[in-house]
Amino acid sequence: MNLKLTNLQSFILLHAIAIALAVTFILGLWEGIDRHVFEVLNGWLAASVNWAEFVALANQRWIDLLSGSFMLAAVGYFFATSDGRDRVRICCAIVMMGVAFSTQAAVGGMFPSRDSPTLVYEHAVKVTEMFPEIQRTKDASGSSNPSDHGIGFFTFLIFCFYRFRGKYLWFVVPVIIALGLPRLLVGAHWLTDFICGALPLTLITAAWLFHSKPGRWVEGTMAKITIAILEWIGILKKDANQMNSV
Repeated sequence: MNLKLTNLQSFILLHAIAIALAVTFILGLWEGIDRHVFEVLNGWLAASVNWAEFVALANQRWIDLLSGSFMLAAVGYFFATSDGRDRVRICCAIVMMGVAFSTQAAVGGMFPSRDSPTLVYEHAVKVTEMFPEIQRTKDASGSSNPSDHGIGFFTFLIFCFYRFRGKYLWFVVPVIIALGLPRLLVGAHWLTDFICGALPLTLITAAWLFHSKPGRWVEGTMAKITIAILEWIGILKKDANQMNSV
């Protein structure tokens, strides 16, 4: 039986999950999991030089460029396979996605500072020490929570789920998750920097953007105004039926 939640139910559920993650983190219930995950991943670096070198290379600027290019290509594919008015809605969604990321990053910047596990544990294996010849590798941060990369990836994923739907998501989602893993594998972030830091912010953002009247009004109004302008200058043909469905 399909269970379809109302917007109000979804709004409450997303907030409840976000609050539960934040509260369990504050109460210290994730400390053991954080420590265990780090010790396992850091142990892999110590066990294999080849793996450690790969992780070091994956934590450079080129992985950020690759991630951005992939997300742009994914949205570009969806854009190319849509019609005129759907393309306008996609562009509006991209604008909202940028605003959502910036807002979450600003809020995350107010979180209490937290050292990366590689700075907390003296015995931690650091790839920057193993491979000093590999420049610009980042395996430590004095403010690891929440993860900016996590915010970016989670924000993209919620927009994929709500606005960029399609069978290709079965390919996009695992690739995005894989691109976000290097920061965790290298020890620059704790698991909870993603799960209890970035994810709650994104869930609350999703609740307000997609399950509240203000969020839907902003997106709908933006699309209507943009379509009206494009019709006025002749780029889109007027279609009363489609206009009413925006």
